[in-house]
Amino acid sequence: MPGMNKTIPQTPEELREVLAGLIGVEPADIRDDSVLFELGLDSVTALMLINSWRRAGLSSPSQEFIDAPTVGHWWNLIATS
Repeated sequence: MPGMNKTIPQTPEELREVLAGLIGVEPADIRDDSVLFELGLDSVTALMLINSWRRAGLSSPSQEFIDAPTVGHWWNLIATS
């Protein structure tokens, strides 16, 4: 899938770039409190992305990402994983 990243983002900016590529917006258009599903990220793509990060070593459960789909929350989960 285009824009699908198989490595875990290392910075919030990198996370925005990955998500922007999947959604089709500019990274600057994604704020920490932007709801990713409202910006156009669908749940199937989100789960595919999260599962690719989990295969790369992310320990946070997928459901935690789905329950609060904002960049700020996702970055917190990644940073503390």
